[in-house]
Amino acid sequence: MDPLQLISILTVTGGLLLLVVGVNQTGTRRGPGALAELYGETDDLEEEDSLPMEALAARLLSPAKRNFGSIGRRFTPKGQLEKMRRNVTLSGMGAGGFEALLAIKAIGATLGATLVPLILTLAGLNLGLLLAIPGGILGFLAPDVWVARKGRQRQEEIRKALPETIDLLAIAVQAGMGLEAAFELVSQSVPGALGDECYRLLQEIQLGSGRKQALQQLRDRTEVSELSSFALALIQADAVGSPIADVLHSNAARMRLLRRQAARETAAKLPVKLLFPMLFLIFPALMMVVIGPAALSIIEKFSG
Repeated sequence: MDPLQLISILTVTGGLLLLVVGVNQTGTRRGPGALAELYGETDDLEEEDSLPMEALAARLLSPAKRNFGSIGRRFTPKGQLEKMRRNVTLSGMGAGGFEALLAIKAIGATLGATLVPLILTLAGLNLGLLLAIPGGILGFLAPDVWVARKGRQRQEEIRKALPETIDLLAIAVQAGMGLEAAFELVSQSVPGALGDECYRLLQEIQLGSGRKQALQQLRDRTEVSELSSFALALIQADAVGSPIADVLHSNAARMRLLRRQAARETAAKLPVKLLFPMLFLIFPALMMVVIGPAALSIIEKFSG
């Protein structure tokens, strides 16, 4: 094997290892390290919260992640950094998600610039080096697309789970629980993104934030209009002293109505979305099956 190919294979293997570790270390956690994760202070807790092999891997690969992160920051335009931070927040990657994304972008660029020439060289083509730069650019931009898509999926997951979650909050408050205790029940009972957000809301209150400030930060971390209006209703009810249970019940009914309206709107859009596939794909095939034999018979008769 050519030494250049061997170096390329080792580079690709190491880059894939760093990429997998970087992706696995991102995300919102529920556990002893969650308080420190709010401020990004997770390095001291990795050994306590992880298995021995995971802690060893984190210690060995953390310097590489920091170095790749600095490289990714250097080659990212300054105007793009704030958009990346917002996408990381919406995707729920945690406090260290932004630095992990920068490292993943640098690793992706290295993989793209190495993997494309390697594959083309092994295939017997000599154009590999010419495509190294486009491959690097593609690898550098692909993580941004992945994070933005993950953020959209997470917001949709929150929107779907919101009505049932508000119902659970209303039942808990009517049973005599306080609002914080109700949110704790939700964080323990509701899986997924909305449960994570409720857990983080509780952690911020335990760290000393007021209820109003914690709810405002919840609005800032998401782009779900229904959740934003629900948090605003809780802020206003807390300010004027309205019964929390009544506010929760009215918001739950409103969320279910909005979800039904969204389903009807989606159903009303289906005929328009089906028009072009039917016009350009189904109708031509149908015309060939129905009219084709008759057309062949007519052509045969007239030609005879």
